[in-house]
Amino acid sequence: MNPLVSLLLNILSTSPLILPFSVCIIFYFKLLSCCLIHAANSCRIFTLSSYIFLSTKAGLEQKCKSGPVDLVFIIDSSRSVRPHEFETMRKFMIDIIHTLDVGMNATRVGVVQYSSQVKNEFSLKTYSKLQGMVKGINEIIPLAQGTMTGLAIRYVMNNAFTAAEGDRPNVPNVAVIVTDGRPQDRVAEVAAEARDKGIEIYAVGVARADVTSLRAVASTPFEDHVFLVESFDLIHQFGLQFQDKLCGMDLCLESDHGCEQICESSPGSFHCLCRPGYTLNEDGKTCTAIDLCAEGKHDCGQICIPSPGAFTCGCNSGFTLNNDKKTCTMIDYCSFGNHSCQHVCVSVLNGYFCSCYEGYTLQENGKNCQMIDLCAEGKHNCGQICIASPGSFTCDCNDGYTLNNDKKTCTMIDLCAEGKHDCEQICNASPGAFTCDCNLGFTLNKDKKTCTMIDLCAEGKHDCELICIPSPGTFSCGCNSGFTLNNDKKTCTMIDLCAEGKHDCEQICNASPGAFICNCYPGFTLNEDKKTCTMIDLCAERKHDCEQICNASPGAFTCDCNPGFTLNEDKKTCTMIDLCAEGKHDCEQICNASPGAFTCDCNPGFTLNKDQKTCTNIDLCNTVEHGCEHQCVSTPGSYYCVCPEGQQLAEDRKACRSANIDLVFIIDGSKSVRPQNFELVKQFVNQVVDSLDVSADGTRVGLVQYSSRVRTEFSLNTHQTADDIKKAVMNVSYMEKGTMTGLALRHMVENSFSEAEGARKNVPRVGLVFTDGRSQDDITEWAKKAKEADITMYAVGVGKAVEDELREIASEPLEKHFFYTTDFTFINQIAENLKLNVCAGNVLFLKANFMSPTIRNYFRDIISCSLVPALLLQTAFCRFEFGVIGHRLSMNVGLVPLSQCTVHCLCENINMRAQNVTVINLDHTNLMPSGVDSQ
Repeated sequence: MNPLVSLLLNILSTSPLILPFSVCIIFYFKLLSCCLIHAANSCRIFTLSSYIFLSTKAGLEQKCKSGPVDLVFIIDSSRSVRPHEFETMRKFMIDIIHTLDVGMNATRVGVVQYSSQVKNEFSLKTYSKLQGMVKGINEIIPLAQGTMTGLAIRYVMNNAFTAAEGDRPNVPNVAVIVTDGRPQDRVAEVAAEARDKGIEIYAVGVARADVTSLRAVASTPFEDHVFLVESFDLIHQFGLQFQDKLCGMDLCLESDHGCEQICESSPGSFHCLCRPGYTLNEDGKTCTAIDLCAEGKHDCGQICIPSPGAFTCGCNSGFTLNNDKKTCTMIDYCSFGNHSCQHVCVSVLNGYFCSCYEGYTLQENGKNCQMIDLCAEGKHNCGQICIASPGSFTCDCNDGYTLNNDKKTCTMIDLCAEGKHDCEQICNASPGAFTCDCNLGFTLNKDKKTCTMIDLCAEGKHDCELICIPSPGTFSCGCNSGFTLNNDKKTCTMIDLCAEGKHDCEQICNASPGAFICNCYPGFTLNEDKKTCTMIDLCAERKHDCEQICNASPGAFTCDCNPGFTLNEDKKTCTMIDLCAEGKHDCEQICNASPGAFTCDCNPGFTLNKDQKTCTNIDLCNTVEHGCEHQCVSTPGSYYCVCPEGQQLAEDRKACRSANIDLVFIIDGSKSVRPQNFELVKQFVNQVVDSLDVSADGTRVGLVQYSSRVRTEFSLNTHQTADDIKKAVMNVSYMEKGTMTGLALRHMVENSFSEAEGARKNVPRVGLVFTDGRSQDDITEWAKKAKEADITMYAVGVGKAVEDELREIASEPLEKHFFYTTDFTFINQIAENLKLNVCAGNVLFLKANFMSPTIRNYFRDIISCSLVPALLLQTAFCRFEFGVIGHRLSMNVGLVPLSQCTVHCLCENINMRAQNVTVINLDHTNLMPSGVDSQ
């Protein structure tokens, strides 16, 4: 590597660098990224996203390789692109074509500009030489209308890339779209159609451009075809990256080119250029400053001062340059602030004089002004008040008076007569004002406007028993409805229609003031006529809980049983006379009871003998198509499958698969997580690791952290014990910065599950993504590829994580592979739920041996596992089977004597270390509830 390049790289690693412009050089390396913006006589090195660039006095240079390409620029010339920005875009195109091997048999170039319409500036066949293309680009006039990007793409697809316009067969078609705004039409469909026709599309967005629209237009991968820069001044960054597609040997760097200022490579050659403000001399190497003043290419009002390729304006003596930096204004002596004029200073060439406002006269000193006061001079005819103004006057009135139409005399303002008051009752007028008063029997309130009646009822100054009716200064008494006023005109008596016999109730009359309500005796209900009563028959209304027979009485009932049944102590239910339960039968296995009789039957897997009492066992492993991949084990009336050591049953309970997994955690280390929450994430990882059987031949664990980049903390073959993994997790340092989830998924698929990093063949692969926010890149492609690579994906989100992204990452079914919580403090519960899912496929067999017939009333309690919680460790969604697989416990199991019953508890989502089938023999006495005879 060039020593100077190495020196600059070392400096870049510590701080930005400012260098004199004369010593700036250009260098370019893939995978690092920095760019230079130069201004005046200096240049600045700073970091971008894909490359490293440095500017020199020789300009921006690229290595270029030859190769035929049909290239069309699609340039946005909408009204939002300002003139100087369009000039930058024009230079951007010229800079790119200068690096190309232009010719009819090499690279052909066309340019299309668009706004609300599309204009073909020149086609692929128009120019065969660089000079013609540059001239054509410099002659482009912007359209300055809307932004119809979709219309432009369709034009290029249907017209620009055709044989008639110079398109060649078997030559790559490349389109470069440069835009600064959101399209005003649909672009996704037409862009997809163009890409399907083989057109490779680069989308360059500047300043206000919409990233979503750029991605809808561009070819994939987006990181190579979508570019967004902050301003048109930085658009050359994309030019350098696009040129990299065609790069080869750079003669400017590897030969003595002799260019005075800028050397620019082209395939197999080079040519010299000059910095802005200079023009190339006839020798093709040296440069001469462009004097715009001498050429008359300036708009200065008086004096033009030249500089290379530019100019500044100046003014003649006695004039000053305006803010537009072009025109001049005469020096204003009044503006110096030393003229001492009282009113107006009037500037003249090389001096000034004083003047007065209208209505004033200039005094003898030529500076002060005196107002002309007609009121003081008595030159007015106002009735009350004269108000002087310079050289004039106006009339006014005293308070409470208004000026008449003659603008001289006055009239008193009567607000009461004009209705301009807010008195509730009486208004008393005075000049320009008023006072309020009240009618007789009312008092004026504190607001001096409204009145309140003197209410003796409200003041309690009355002796009415029920109702006091107020009037101003007096009152009268009344009674509530249903009452009558007594002769004293004060007290009231209730009207009792029941006592007076003025009712038609059949049973009970309840009196109320002036009315009555009928009611019924207990055990009866009031009919719809609200007068008569009917007995309540709870039996007929089915308002009873008798199991068999209901005997009705008014408002009550008693229960009874059918023949062959006896009433229980609860006086409601009945019990059948059950010869099976009383042991009055000789069935070997199952006794099916009926009132006063019974029949015998056998458990599944057994057959009833000819004596209709005893049973013979059926060896199901040898008599049915059991489908076990490894080994079938018969049990009385049933069977189950087992696998060799190191394997476990698959979901169909017959095939075998590895009991171990290769698990890789992909954790979000972005800035939004924050350090304290990142520690919780590490505890979350270790909480899951605690549930795993970690070893070199067992489960392997790897860890990847990502933010704006991806870092493997340790791979699948780094640690072989859970303690080593947990220690390594706690030593992981927090990365901060962005959230590139798509990049992390790609790293996992391409690297983490490679054999080089410890992934094993025929061992299930599991990826667990943990994030707290929206991804800053696209996840769709690599989330899909992860599943296509047979990686079972779990997605865990916290806080601002986007659930749609998590669902796209997670494997099916989502309820087992997708988890979300609003707060980091709850992720420990997610870890517990994850343990249940990662260990899927374990089977626990509970084998209960009963030496005597089962009491069916307790059978359901046994199969619910509620009596054996210690054996299940953690219970979640268990289903139970017994006998022949597929025969559910809920199917009339009460009729099966469990003298030799095997209960299978197929526990889905149970966290157990067992890698194979566990069979636990339970003594039936441990399962029986207290107070039950186990024999």
